[in-house]
Amino acid sequence: MNREHLRTLAVLLDEGSFGAAADRMQLTPSAVSQRIKALEAEAGQILVVRGRPCSATEAGVVAARLARQLDEVETEASSALAGLASRPLGLVVNADSLATWFRDVLAEAATWADNQLQVQIEDEEYSREVLQRGEAMAAVTTSARAAAGCRSRRLGVLRYIPVAAPQLLEGGDPPEDLGTLPVVEFNAKDAMQRTFLASVGAGRPARAHRFPSSEAFLAAVRAGLGWGLIPQPQLGASLTDGSLVRLRPEHWDVELFWQCWSVRSLRLARLTDAVLKAARTGLQ
Repeated sequence: MNREHLRTLAVLLDEGSFGAAADRMQLTPSAVSQRIKALEAEAGQILVVRGRPCSATEAGVVAARLARQLDEVETEASSALAGLASRPLGLVVNADSLATWFRDVLAEAATWADNQLQVQIEDEEYSREVLQRGEAMAAVTTSARAAAGCRSRRLGVLRYIPVAAPQLLEGGDPPEDLGTLPVVEFNAKDAMQRTFLASVGAGRPARAHRFPSSEAFLAAVRAGLGWGLIPQPQLGASLTDGSLVRLRPEHWDVELFWQCWSVRSLRLARLTDAVLKAARTGLQ
């Protein structure tokens, strides 16, 4: 496939319109349209759904992923010649990992002369979809099945503990049915607490609060707004000093995997090594 036409497709999907893509590439909208039509003719199928914004068809997703993979290989070749990589490494990490064990990856990346990370926060149940669309080069995910054009490595288990602030319990013991307590959730995609309730035979929560950051989630639980499943590494001494109370002896384990593009990339290999190293010490 024509390299410039592939690059034009990736830019169009990033920008969402022919006009915006034309501005970014310093072309006319007509020239962008002609390149996309030529690429579709070469592929033998429609690659772009013309809309507001423009989106990729299933074949377009594959072509866009190829464009970004070629960009990464080209960036590394240029880096080897110029001594510095310019294109950021795009990756998807769930908020709880970023707030706990993944911080060791950031510390190691800070020692790299060509470090340029572009991190997207996404629930671990959905991060594989971002990778599948070619919007990132690597992802922390719960899926062991590798996305097309990617390889998968097991990282380990992030354990969650059901806890609440003492004031939520009004000084008493946890209720037999945790569903009678308000719950804290991350966002609308977060089904972890409700799935845990079902697993221990509890009813649906009385009401739910949503806080879309790992730190704010923990702060809401500490404030007594509701109970929540907290990553064990985040708890520290909270259970021993009494600032949080464990509600049930059961825990909730989330098995995590690292998926990344199957391309010969030194930067991606180095990042993968750092992630696997951090997972060995930060996960079970």
